[in-house]
Amino acid sequence: MKRFPRLLARPSGSSEVEEGLASLSFLLEETAAHYVARLQREIRQLILIARELERSDDPLRKRGQRLLAKVAAKLVSLPIAPEKGRRKDLRKIDQLIGELEELLEEASREGGARSP
Repeated sequence: MKRFPRLLARPSGSSEVEEGLASLSFLLEETAAHYVARLQREIRQLILIARELERSDDPLRKRGQRLLAKVAAKLVSLPIAPEKGRRKDLRKIDQLIGELEELLEEASREGGARSP
């Protein structure tokens, strides 16, 4: 992981502040891109797990179906307003992905479904 030096030790003028803000803007873009990429990977993994649960033919299939219904209900009830661009909405999405990972991964292990 690359480390960036402090943005500004002691700004002495507006040009240094502008340079620091430009660096901050770059850091924001890079961090946001990596954050979104990580969440997208986690969502793709959840999709694969859900497909595997749905296809399983073992005795725990009914439990898997109930769990998928619970997951669907959680997804439908996600209260966010993306047009506002709020950090709290990103936190809600991240938190929901974490909750769904716990639910689906546990069910896939219990049901004998292969985790991709």
